[in-house]
Amino acid sequence: MEKPAVEIPVAKQEVGGRPLADDHPARDESSFVETARGLWQDERVEIVAAVLLALATVLSAWGAYQATRWSGQQADAYAESAALRASASRQGTVASRNIQVDVSTFLAWAAAKSDGDDRLAAFLESRFRTEFKAPFAAWLKNATPDDQGIPAGTPFDRPEYVLTAQNAADDLNAKADAALAEARSDNQISDNFVLTAVLFASVLFFAGTAAKVRPQWIRWTMIGVAVVVFALGIVIEFTLPQSIGF
Repeated sequence: MEKPAVEIPVAKQEVGGRPLADDHPARDESSFVETARGLWQDERVEIVAAVLLALATVLSAWGAYQATRWSGQQADAYAESAALRASASRQGTVASRNIQVDVSTFLAWAAAKSDGDDRLAAFLESRFRTEFKAPFAAWLKNATPDDQGIPAGTPFDRPEYVLTAQNAADDLNAKADAALAEARSDNQISDNFVLTAVLFASVLFFAGTAAKVRPQWIRWTMIGVAVVVFALGIVIEFTLPQSIGF
């Protein structure tokens, strides 16, 4: 009867004190760690890029909205300035007409007074405009009369001579200047919001490109540029006055 063969175990060959096996578990584990590390680096870039893309999209839309709002306010301010200029022009025309009336009646009164025609002078005096009567009375009372009994100078030099229409025209012109300055300021604010939209569009470009390129140093360089531009856009956008449409 034959005895069963006995297998003699063969010691695995060692290199550098470590046995070599067909599966090489240590080498596979190291490869797995490196692969996982590479995947995590890629995921970090993509996560940061996704966050930047989302925020830049929202903030770019907000900047465009604000630019539109301030453009509308600029147009309103320009329209208001034009309307105020027109009103000031009308008041200036009234003031000019009133001055002509005052000058004409005063010259006629002076001529009548020089001729000794007191009746005509009294008639003309009764026809003076209300605004002209107070400076005329102050002029007669305080000015030194000449040889013909007419005071020196004219009532138009008196501080009491004030034209309501001229004051209204001056006030309207000042308001028109203020509205024009406001329109220019609104226009600058609108331009600044357009700049923020351009900056956030640049963030979209750099962040979107960083998520697609392979070399890690290029990816992180683009992410860094995107972050810097994003921070600049944030600072500009939220230091500007905000206009809400409701």
